[in-house]
Amino acid sequence: MTDTELLIVRHPETEANVEGRFVGRGDGPYTERGRRQLDLLVTRIVEFEPGVVWSSPLARARRVAEAAALACGVPLTVDLRLRELDFGQAEGLTWSEIEDAGFHFDYRSRSLPVAPGGESREDIEARSAAFADSLVEWGGRHAVCTHGGVFRAMLVHLLGLSTTDIWAFHIRNGAAAHVSVTDGHGMIEEFCIHG
Repeated sequence: MTDTELLIVRHPETEANVEGRFVGRGDGPYTERGRRQLDLLVTRIVEFEPGVVWSSPLARARRVAEAAALACGVPLTVDLRLRELDFGQAEGLTWSEIEDAGFHFDYRSRSLPVAPGGESREDIEARSAAFADSLVEWGGRHAVCTHGGVFRAMLVHLLGLSTTDIWAFHIRNGAAAHVSVTDGHGMIEEFCIHG
């Protein structure tokens, strides 16, 4: 089996993150801290020396990937599987706004949609695992710019943990995890928050 090195990156802080909004498929501007994190994450990816940079199609992750791929002189590939969880009717809302709207919201259930019209954890776990498995099969060094939900799901899958272990990881904006996979065994080499 081919050795694989992954640098998984969560996008920089956005205004929606600071406001406590559930933003899955939407987008929004970075905060001042987020703009600093953008530069730090690009620097970290360049230091990692990936052969390919992968990205969610959402601008808050893609901006990092585009700048890093350009700085590294490597291909950028956008993959739909790297999108954040679809929050359905909860998209763009805060906890209090969800309570005021009075609809069911449950991010702990594995099989039920997080909110009406949204995805389940099982959905995001399946697509994140399929993406991670394809990189492990190819081998080499890959930087992956994505979102908190995909980041957690990929870590749990690559490390061979239980799906309930996603709650063991607090993936903050600007987080980066270097994961190595050898003979099917994943190991965290480094985990840090930038900015």
